[in-house]
Amino acid sequence: MIPLARLAGTIYRIHWLVLALIGLGVYLGQGRLLLLLMAALFLHEMAHVIAARALGIKMTAVELTPFGGQAYIEDFTGLEPDKEFFMSLAGPLASLSLAAFFYSVPTGMDTETSLWLVRCNLFLGLFNLLPALPMDGGRVLRSWLSPLMGFKRATRLAAFMGMACALAIIGHGFYYAQETVLMAQEIMAGLILFWFAVRESRFLAYSFMRYLIHKKSELNRLGLLESRQLVSSWNTPLSSLLKDTRPKHYLIVVVLDDSHHVDGVYTEAEIIECFMERGPAATLRECRF
Repeated sequence: MIPLARLAGTIYRIHWLVLALIGLGVYLGQGRLLLLLMAALFLHEMAHVIAARALGIKMTAVELTPFGGQAYIEDFTGLEPDKEFFMSLAGPLASLSLAAFFYSVPTGMDTETSLWLVRCNLFLGLFNLLPALPMDGGRVLRSWLSPLMGFKRATRLAAFMGMACALAIIGHGFYYAQETVLMAQEIMAGLILFWFAVRESRFLAYSFMRYLIHKKSELNRLGLLESRQLVSSWNTPLSSLLKDTRPKHYLIVVVLDDSHHVDGVYTEAEIIECFMERGPAATLRECRF
């Protein structure tokens, strides 16, 4: 990933595949149109960032990829399904709105450029609504499924849908094998999509490990970490407990029974793992099983 800029605390990076596609487009004489595509991608991702900020989600980085972008959240509060649902829809809605704007409002551009912008934004909006990761529609699907089956299984299912879409695109490319250029483009797009879908299926596990490794490195560097100790009942939602996580503090939750006796102690790592396995509606009681 190559850093582009840092705006309002969010780092913007571009995947090397995007730069490779731009280089190929310039070589084929399509550099101007591809730059317009990059502008459309950037506006698509800015819509996600604006929606995230409005919802109180802290985004540390946004990576531009050939299929849109990957947002990296600061903590696990950004995994709340309602927030993820609206944040994920913001990008496709922005792209479809831009397509409608360039179609209906005179901009003074030449016809070819206006039609390209309409098609480009229409494609970005509709393609990203597919219910498959890494597309935004896959995040919408995950936000619907995660309360029922937990983030891990919902992510795996949405990523599997992405892999299935990728295989369908590859198969379609081979079907039109007589058109060499079209076949190569579709097969390449399918392979890239499959790669990103596999990466998405592992993202939560990596995010979880990165979060805890950061705390471990802080502990090793400082020799100690301040703890935040909470007293809870078994019926407290995990999402409420995780709102008290802090980058330089370690969360310890002491569970009391009805007689106010200590009935259990949970570390931050155990609570996050249970949160991802059981979903945001889970209570502390479900971590016992």
